[in-house]
Amino acid sequence: MVVASNQDLDHLYQVPLSEFTAARNELARKAGADGAAVKARLKPSVPAWAVNQLYWTDRRTYDRLTKASERVRAGHAQSLKGKKVDLAALELQHDAAIKQAADRVRDILARAGDPATPATMKAVVDTLRSLPGGEPGRLAKTLAPMGFGALGALLKRGSGPKALAEIVTFAPPKPKPPKADEVADAARRAAEAARRRRKDIGVELKRLASALSTARAAFDRAARARADIESRLEKAVAESDRHRAEVARLERETRTLESERARLT
Repeated sequence: MVVASNQDLDHLYQVPLSEFTAARNELARKAGADGAAVKARLKPSVPAWAVNQLYWTDRRTYDRLTKASERVRAGHAQSLKGKKVDLAALELQHDAAIKQAADRVRDILARAGDPATPATMKAVVDTLRSLPGGEPGRLAKTLAPMGFGALGALLKRGSGPKALAEIVTFAPPKPKPPKADEVADAARRAAEAARRRRKDIGVELKRLASALSTARAAFDRAARARADIESRLEKAVAESDRHRAEVARLERETRTLESERARLT
């Protein structure tokens, strides 16, 4: 009996979004007893698919975000128990991890040809803020950020010892506001990166223009050659028809003369 392996399902959630339905149906067809369960899997939304790709292509960024999220949740749980925790520092670290992950997701969407619209990115950020949650790498829908009710449930069931231990040992430095020279330096780097990109685009445009000119010249030559061949073909057909008619006339005359000779004999 054929069954769908975890590896098969992992691959399904890594294919381009436009190919998901066909890939899912093909996997369901091959999955035998698991076919119905595979067929029931929903096609991910664009934001959910993009977050899935972050999991599959940049696990380091994904894991950094989930670890920061677990620290925040554990910190809130400890705070609700009356313990002193530097929640502000934890939140800053979490926000930084979300921003880094969101930037990577925006790149993923750009490479896939999907517009990173404000609505899409809001859903992406909400989902990133909700991690860890759902099936990692197999999300079908976006997630909603955890609210105070969920934090209360977290407190009731208790945070894992590993997450709580990290709260005790983790002391992220409070970020300092950037200095004026750092801001200027960042602006210079951005301007330099933009200049290099413009230069690269200029070089690529010249290459494309040259290739386009060459392709157009080749097309024109081929069109002229085709027209010449078609003209010669028309002349050859007309010449062939003329000779065919002449052959038929001569054959008729030959038969007539042979018949007359036979009568005379």
